[in-house]
Amino acid sequence: MCFSGYACEFLPQEIELREFAGLVANMQNMCFKDENTDNENSERLYDLFDATADKTMAVALSLGYDVNFTDYTEFVDGGSATIQMSSQDVLSHQQPWLNEVCRSKRSTQIRKGPVQRMMKLIDKYITDVLMKQYKKVNGLYLYVEKEPEHGDPEFLLAYYKKYGFKEFLLGGDVDEEYYYMKKCYGKDVSSLRKTKTKSTRVSKKRKTNSTVKKVANI
Repeated sequence: MCFSGYACEFLPQEIELREFAGLVANMQNMCFKDENTDNENSERLYDLFDATADKTMAVALSLGYDVNFTDYTEFVDGGSATIQMSSQDVLSHQQPWLNEVCRSKRSTQIRKGPVQRMMKLIDKYITDVLMKQYKKVNGLYLYVEKEPEHGDPEFLLAYYKKYGFKEFLLGGDVDEEYYYMKKCYGKDVSSLRKTKTKSTRVSKKRKTNSTVKKVANI
């Protein structure tokens, strides 16, 4: 899918799903330092894209190229992220969750990052497609590990706030493993704002879905 105002002529009309998973795995090799040993990450992404539970609705890409490139895989800077539908076993309806946020930078000369453009593209997808397709969709969600293997959760919380996300308590409880955030599109977020409620509820989310896995180069 290509929205008006975005240059898509460099990309194939269709990309085989396994090849697409390989492209994203290659990007994550740079931003997450994931070596994709024995194609483990490529296979994980393929399964993620192909899953029917917590379905992946879209994978957003923003790729930049030098003038002499010959193939779409020869990008010099890129951003990628997934959007999955999930209730997290708590929400009354499935909502879109932002995951796998990654910046893959191959050139030190690139100044303006692709993630900003990608986030605008995701906003457009949520408002122009998902909210029309699913009437119960009320925003965009994400979660941040409180004790990630790499990266600083406080940096991530501040980073996503710049894009309009606000913290909230999923199910009204303080989660021991994750911070939760939501971005509303012209709707009231007051009922979801973080409070001082405390709980010992333990999250059962898979760490492979975290938007924070390793975040040094966003």
